[in-house]
Amino acid sequence: MAARSRSSSSNGVSTVALFHNPDKAEVVRALKGVRALLSRRGVNVRPATPERAAAWVGACDLAIAIGGDGTMLRIARFLAPHGVPLLGVNAGGLGYLSAIDLADFPREAARVAAGRFVVEPRWMLSVEVRRAGRRVFGPATALNDCVVRCGDQARAVRLEVESSGRPVAAYFGDGLVVATPTGSTAYALAAGGPLLIPGVDAVLLAPICPHSLTQRPVVAPSDQPLLLRLTRRHPYDRPQALVGLDGQVGLRLRVGDEIEISRSPRPFKLLVPPERNHYELLRAKLKWAER
Repeated sequence: MAARSRSSSSNGVSTVALFHNPDKAEVVRALKGVRALLSRRGVNVRPATPERAAAWVGACDLAIAIGGDGTMLRIARFLAPHGVPLLGVNAGGLGYLSAIDLADFPREAARVAAGRFVVEPRWMLSVEVRRAGRRVFGPATALNDCVVRCGDQARAVRLEVESSGRPVAAYFGDGLVVATPTGSTAYALAAGGPLLIPGVDAVLLAPICPHSLTQRPVVAPSDQPLLLRLTRRHPYDRPQALVGLDGQVGLRLRVGDEIEISRSPRPFKLLVPPERNHYELLRAKLKWAER
């Protein structure tokens, strides 16, 4: 388990950046109430979007994101370079990354204003795509995963993978998920990968529908860079493939494109309740180990 530290001083929180999912009507309706609850406790609340907050968000004590896990992933990638911790308020479905539910915010507002949450560092992936030796995408970060998958025609693709310059495997199938411990409960889980507890210094490689009876998910050290190369299985093949980060940003690939994946030097700071137990969270959210 990664070391945890207090997110604010004993004087509590003074300034908060408030992000939200504008596509959820219940979130938009709740914004005024959330701001009022914090303002009454002496917190300066600044409405924020990634497009407008870059110049000032670094001065905030913390950020709050109201929405689902998709909102959390989007804001996490934005905040990580600024070093600002993020508290998730779930107004979506699963809410795996959130600390509290939107319905519980009125009774949790005092704890938020007092800064009584702890920082749990989550390391991220750094991804670049090179085409004929030239960078065409990135560097960009991902909190959950980098996924290479087949394109619109759903034809299998071939990926050659290296770790620190050494061959790992050639995967042939629907694609490959490269996931952090945070992302091990997302797409990688659906691809048959193991669960990794946050803070583990490892990266997960989970093939998607491999055309093989023996290619199993692999857990590798996070400090060894990976290189994925889209290749042809036959000279006449014209594979179509996409690379995506956290299922939100990405690029169409061409044969010969190389995807360089390494551990980002800047972790994302997730705020969680001090009583957080990851095994209990797995049971509550994913029904893990229930009989």
